[in-house]
Amino acid sequence: MTLRPHAILIGVAVSYLLQVGGGYLAATQGIVRDPGAELGGDFSVLPILQFGTIFLGGYLSGRLAGVAGFINGIAVSVAFILIWAGLNAYNEAKLVEEFGPLVLPPMNMGGIVLGDILNLTAGAFGGWLADRWGR
Repeated sequence: MTLRPHAILIGVAVSYLLQVGGGYLAATQGIVRDPGAELGGDFSVLPILQFGTIFLGGYLSGRLAGVAGFINGIAVSVAFILIWAGLNAYNEAKLVEEFGPLVLPPMNMGGIVLGDILNLTAGAFGGWLADRWGR
């Protein structure tokens, strides 16, 4: 098991850049009208976009690492999740500071766990493909 920090950092950076760019493009094209649409049961392209960007970040990390692509892809997913959680906590803290604690919706633990599993799957699959195709 060999983690390559430079490969992981590049994979995470590419994932976030593609996520932001893809989200901006989807919003300007009218594909994403309401970021909270999935909460009401409506279709949202953002989770599919996130899966794809983490997959590509995991693949890139696995290729750059040269060894243990699977584990480097998972590391990209874990770093993505940790950064996302930190940004989300910061944004929610600002909301609570301005409007009070009642502004936050109830925690959706099932959604969080499912989202994390999908993110981990995307990175692992990307890293695994980098291992398979890199030989």
